[in-house]
Amino acid sequence: MVKILGVFDILAAVLLVGAGYQLAMPQGLVITAAVYLFLKALFFLKDIASFFDMIAGVLLILSLLTSLPALVFFMAAVLVGLKGIMSIFA
Repeated sequence: MVKILGVFDILAAVLLVGAGYQLAMPQGLVITAAVYLFLKALFFLKDIASFFDMIAGVLLILSLLTSLPALVFFMAAVLVGLKGIMSIFA
């Protein structure tokens, strides 16, 4: 189960990188990933890393509405991506 969450985290990180490069991405996929991150953050609320999931989910939604500096998306992608990699290999 944890490995599946790790794969979804890596997918969310890829979407965050795409948002940083302002690539056209399917809105449904972006919204689904954002909802996934937000719900996972609420489920694991006691973990400090869940705070980063919540921020990444909000950033994904904001990427559909506005343009933010790419560095913001890249930092969130690194944090979520590292969590995903650690979930898969731990």
